[in-house]
Amino acid sequence: MTLLVNGRAVALNPFAGAIIGNAVQGMVQSLHLDETPEVIEVKITKAPSK
Repeated sequence: MTLLVNGRAVALNPFAGAIIGNAVQGMVQSLHLDETPEVIEVKITKAPSK
């Protein structure tokens, strides 16, 4: 599992990596896709401040 913030890798301890990875995998599995995901990518862009 790799976490990038502003294009830079953020070091995660095994516990944090497992929590994030398992949460995302669980959400994707609940979508009941026709194929098994091999790679899951999530990109979150911060909304502009008002």
